[in-house]
Amino acid sequence: MTDKQKAIREIEHTADLGLEIEAADLPGLFASAGEAFYGLIADPTEIQPKEEISVSATGECWEELFHAWLCELLAQFNLKGFIGKQCRVHRVEPGRVEGRIKGEILDLKRHRFHTEIKGVTYHEFKVWHENGKWRARVIFDV
Repeated sequence: MTDKQKAIREIEHTADLGLEIEAADLPGLFASAGEAFYGLIADPTEIQPKEEISVSATGECWEELFHAWLCELLAQFNLKGFIGKQCRVHRVEPGRVEGRIKGEILDLKRHRFHTEIKGVTYHEFKVWHENGKWRARVIFDV
């Protein structure tokens, strides 16, 4: 996907961190959100794609699915310390998303840690299709 087909913008929020993501298609939206999410936690230029994990999530609608995807990425970080660099989403359909994440275990001696994300909130949360592009807005509890 080219830079013209996707866009990520960090949004200002009083005490939390937020993102607005734009992509040409749903796999691109989910992949871009995953990479941006990990970029909030640590500097992505320092992360090496040493390991690859499979990640999947389920949800009843696009918003629930997107929220579940981000929660699953956060769970992988919290449980294993896994920090992603490259997200590839190969399946997005109503009710299910599947992807593969390349990255490594966070090493505070090598990685520049930015912030701890405690949760994916529903505050101002939205996923929508507009003018031929998919967009999402999400606020993370830090």
